[in-house]
Amino acid sequence: MPDPPDLGDAPWLTEAGQDMKGYRLSTYTGKYYDKSREQYRICVIQRESGGNYDEPSGPWRGAYQFSDSLAAGALRAMRAEMVEVYGDAGKRVIDSLEGTLIYTWPRFFQDMAFWTTFNRGAGASHWAGGSWYCNPARNAESGWPNPSRWNYTPLERDKGDRGGKGDDKGDRTSTPTAAFGTPEYSQQVARAYIRDKHDWRYPEFRALKDMWWRESNWRYSVINPHPNGPWYGLGQVNGGFIADQGYSIKEYMASPEIQIKVGAAYIKQRYGSPTKAWSFWQSNGWY
Repeated sequence: MPDPPDLGDAPWLTEAGQDMKGYRLSTYTGKYYDKSREQYRICVIQRESGGNYDEPSGPWRGAYQFSDSLAAGALRAMRAEMVEVYGDAGKRVIDSLEGTLIYTWPRFFQDMAFWTTFNRGAGASHWAGGSWYCNPARNAESGWPNPSRWNYTPLERDKGDRGGKGDDKGDRTSTPTAAFGTPEYSQQVARAYIRDKHDWRYPEFRALKDMWWRESNWRYSVINPHPNGPWYGLGQVNGGFIADQGYSIKEYMASPEIQIKVGAAYIKQRYGSPTKAWSFWQSNGWY
């Protein structure tokens, strides 16, 4: 089973996050997501709605056939994570869903409601019945969506699959779209690198983004000639650590990609993660 896509800072606004038809890898990949049960999720969604997120039939609605009371409870449970991860934007969008029926929620929020309610297996009883059995144990299901079932529609990993040219990367974007050397370029490279190399997801990128903004304004040409330094580049790393990673100062200063690789290695070695480094930075003004 391939990894689901990383849909960025506001996944509910992406094409995948708003798609209301068919089978995709989960658009929600937060703290309740469990890759080992992704095939179980697709089994449930095929059985319950045939991949129709906008299924309005009451008293059960949406892709996963939530009752209105169960959906309201899921939304309350989702609020804390949305605010923690996405801040004010998360609060506003959860507020906007209050009092609405789940079949009108974008795919991202229905996926999130499923995983939050499923709660690592504790909520599996909500989907215990149906036309066929979906086994909620880890890695117990395979082969979904199943073409032999009456309500089969093809698995769609991204919009390219509708034309037969998709791959297993979903909506992930590895090639920066911003101009080389700009802060936007370096942030795009950093986000992809720390996700792919260290499996650091959006909260870690947000911490890195804030911290390196204070260090260098995300300008890769910055050198701080402080007597205790100097410190170089995006992450303001010292020359000794740069050399330990196998690069000369000249090589390092010419490449945002190298700076991101070295900076991430420094954070991993010294703090373990960007969120821990950022916590230290906020208390000390350096890291």
